[in-house]
Amino acid sequence: MTRPVAVVTGGARGIGRAIAAELLARGLRVVLADLDGAEATARELGAVGRHLDVTDRRAVEALVADVEESLGPIAVWVNNAGVMPTGAFLDQQPDVDDLVLDVDYRAVVHATRAVVPRMVRRGRGAVVQVASATGAKPMAGLAVYSGTKAAVVAFSEALRRELRGTGVDVLVVLPYLAATPMGAGIRSQRGFRPVTAEEVAVTTVRALERRRAEVYVPRWLGPAAHLFRELPLAVRGVLDDALASDRVGLGGDPDQRRRYLRQVRRNAHR
Repeated sequence: MTRPVAVVTGGARGIGRAIAAELLARGLRVVLADLDGAEATARELGAVGRHLDVTDRRAVEALVADVEESLGPIAVWVNNAGVMPTGAFLDQQPDVDDLVLDVDYRAVVHATRAVVPRMVRRGRGAVVQVASATGAKPMAGLAVYSGTKAAVVAFSEALRRELRGTGVDVLVVLPYLAATPMGAGIRSQRGFRPVTAEEVAVTTVRALERRRAEVYVPRWLGPAAHLFRELPLAVRGVLDDALASDRVGLGGDPDQRRRYLRQVRRNAHR
């Protein structure tokens, strides 16, 4: 029996790598797509590695066609690739704004458009959008990033309605700050701890198996985020102050955050 095929963007490291490993453990054949490191990680895990710039729409379309021709129909597509610069919006350069918009939102839309019609024709498939808890609870210092993740949540909810009855599922995963290279040097809020990539991966794959539409990591964060949004703005501000929420996006180790941003910019200009 042919194993189902899954594609994970941003699969060379962090959450993408962990999701790929979890899918492999469940018996899927996995393609890791990333700007760099995909082939090395794929060899390590026993997957297939492909170079991919998710902001290149034609490259994404070509990858979809190539995977389906060489490996078989894509059963699961995971939009995991992302960038997360931190710091005050007024200090962030316009090219960084554009990069966040391109990678964290436009690429999600383009990849979803490339793969979903094929799934609909077959009457089965699933798209996983790795968003962020900041899409439900925006954070200072992550203004553009939070905006893109909120857009991914809204896009996915609308698309899910459109795809009713087609056999194609759309799952949104909203992790809290993850202990990955993307989160290097960031300090969490009081009373919170960063989640691990493995925790996100296990929750994601379980949600896929149970055909859930939306999951938070940790799970308790979902009800808390929904409750927070119902509070008056002034009360939310008091809670943010008490939890030191602003230090997530506006604090942290400046050297590590600068190094992360330099790496992101280098990758973008290859």
